[in-house]
Amino acid sequence: MTYHFSKVVNASFEQAIAQVTESLKQDGFGILTEIDAQAAFKKKLNAEFRPYKILGACHPQIAYEMLQLDDKAGVLYPCNVVVQEHTDGRVEVSAIDPLSMFLPVDSPKARDIAIAASEKMQRVIDRLPAAQSNATPHEYAI
Repeated sequence: MTYHFSKVVNASFEQAIAQVTESLKQDGFGILTEIDAQAAFKKKLNAEFRPYKILGACHPQIAYEMLQLDDKAGVLYPCNVVVQEHTDGRVEVSAIDPLSMFLPVDSPKARDIAIAASEKMQRVIDRLPAAQSNATPHEYAI
């Protein structure tokens, strides 16, 4: 089991952010936070880093249902989506698999909610236009 869904996309860095934002909306997600890692590392460490943004996405209905089951589940939010430009110019979008994120919530209903959330996030990534390449992004097993 992997903890994320990933795809190298056929878009520039900024285009990929717009595409993933729109794809998230299509499945009912909104973006609550945006972290510009490149700018943060420059400001805090004076270190150079490639374009890398972390979008904190949330699906209000899923969040509400999960918090009804476990009032501590909020520590697991939001569902992070990363857009990054690799040094070779490829742009990759990676999103947390909500199923792996919600594993600690011990409830059969929580698992059902997590499966539904996982299916939504997979659709978000699947809708993005894939780059034409034989290369595949790295996936790490948990």
